[in-house]
Amino acid sequence: MARVTRIALDLALEASKTLKPALGNAWQYAKTELVPPLTLNFFHGPKGKYLEERVSKAADNFIAGIKNRIDDIEAEKLREIKRKEAAAKALAEKKKAEAKKKAEEAKKKAEAIAKKAKVAAEKKAQATTAASAGAKKDEKKVNKETKKSPEITKKKQTTKRSEQKKD
Repeated sequence: MARVTRIALDLALEASKTLKPALGNAWQYAKTELVPPLTLNFFHGPKGKYLEERVSKAADNFIAGIKNRIDDIEAEKLREIKRKEAAAKALAEKKKAEAKKKAEEAKKKAEAIAKKAKVAAEKKAQATTAASAGAKKDEKKVNKETKKSPEITKKKQTTKRSEQKKD
């Protein structure tokens, strides 16, 4: 609808601009040639000048009004384009923010998984160190027993022999 209105206003503007000088020339001719003889002073005097000024001013206002309407239509088109651009920009910003949010969530999940893996690795390392510590204790006990003095071992042996003889 705005396009049809714009075309009609363009045609009216061009017609008004074209007709204004032609009508001015026609009026000058009619004022001198077609006016009855007794009214000649009326059209050439101050009242005639005032009438010409009013008609010229009305024509100029008509042309300016058409130009303003055309400018309003153009401004509305520009506002609509800016609105669409702003909506597209807002949508792009929204998608960018969502993508950033998803990336942060994925990063947090990866960090959580890495943290769990680290905790599990630490537990496993502690278990292995505890197991190796337990093995070392066993080895120390065995080493202590083997490192005991020969007298103690001899006493044990003699007590074992005496027990065997008693049986």
